[in-house]
Amino acid sequence: MIVGKYPVILISVSLLMTIICLPVSGDIITPTKTEVFFEKNGQPYNDSVEFTVRCYGYTFYPGSEEFTDYINGNYEKKEPGTYNMTEVFSYSATAGHYGDAIYEPFYLNYRVIDHCTLCGETSGKKFVIEYIGDSPIPDCKRAEYRVIRDYDSDVCHMETDSAYTCFEEEERLKCQKADLCDKYLVIYDDTRIYPDDTRTMEADGVTMVLTKEYLRCTDEAYSLDLNCTDLLKTVPCEDYCDPEGHPIDRECSLHYTIPTDENGNIVETDTKQESGIPETITENGAAKQNVRNETALNETSSLNPGKGADNNLFTVIMKFLGLIK
Repeated sequence: MIVGKYPVILISVSLLMTIICLPVSGDIITPTKTEVFFEKNGQPYNDSVEFTVRCYGYTFYPGSEEFTDYINGNYEKKEPGTYNMTEVFSYSATAGHYGDAIYEPFYLNYRVIDHCTLCGETSGKKFVIEYIGDSPIPDCKRAEYRVIRDYDSDVCHMETDSAYTCFEEEERLKCQKADLCDKYLVIYDDTRIYPDDTRTMEADGVTMVLTKEYLRCTDEAYSLDLNCTDLLKTVPCEDYCDPEGHPIDRECSLHYTIPTDENGNIVETDTKQESGIPETITENGAAKQNVRNETALNETSSLNPGKGADNNLFTVIMKFLGLIK
């Protein structure tokens, strides 16, 4: 905005408060630890299994009406046969034993899945489970306590209940003190000539000038520090991070039964195991109307650095606090 020939930087209060206080979205990858359990003949199967999961359905992208409905939970999945079903997600992994962990991040944004198929190989025998559901990760939960890694010192800190409570109280007190600073705001006068670095904000449709007194007051309010970071717990990074060193934010488990005949032998299927695609792909199972909103799960997180906060956002906050670089 330019008033006469003097530029004035407009800062919207509502926008700032939205950024500070409301949940935010981010198209991010979620570091995930998944324990894989194969069973055979009703017993845990401890031999190594190489497997590929491929999921079929359709995709859409941000900006479309479908995407908006999907995020808002008002979306109904298309029925098979009413669209061109394609492969929309796949991954390959090896489970070395019963309950072995894999670290596939399962990026599923913008995908609507009708069904998934598993192709496996163990002890030289190939098998297929043609329908393993409408999600490659049906059983997941967020990590109960978030972990933040300081990559400079290679130290990891875990949230605690006391730290979470402390951060909440600190934020409440900051907002309380900042509210008292409003008395230093003055209404913008368009008949005056302000210095070039004058900043303003919109409040209830009125342009207010951020005076030096106001800025000094808010700086003091938001510098309040209850030393909540002292309540974080130091933990071994290797116990809480994926192989690339990223703190685990989601924990999943997968359970599969290797198909066998009446004699307990693996039912072998002639598959293109190199690519993980069975010779015949079928559209088994009826489409469910209640879509698993994995996009919303991945994207929505709390700004508060306590339980339920997004790991990446928590990192930003920790950097802001000067805890990490």
